Amino acid sequence: MTEKPAPMTGDAKVKEVAEHLGLHPDTVRMMARSGDFPNAYKTGSGRHSSPIRIPWSDVERFRKQQPKASR
Repeated sequence: MTEKPAPMTGDAKVKEVAEHLGLHPDTVRMMARSGDFPNAYKTGSGRHSSPIRIPWSDVERFRKQQPKASR
């Protein structure tokens, strides 16, 4: 049985973004902290261990800004 793809609207979990971009979740967390996803936010109390959510619009904007591989 195949897994349904995540909807590309709303906000995504770090793991979903990592899978979509082919990156490690720790890399996505560092990118969120460094401002690559400007609208990323922490859920819950906002403490250090609170989960991060990233709007899909930020993910798509980031992906479109990446240089294309040449052949």
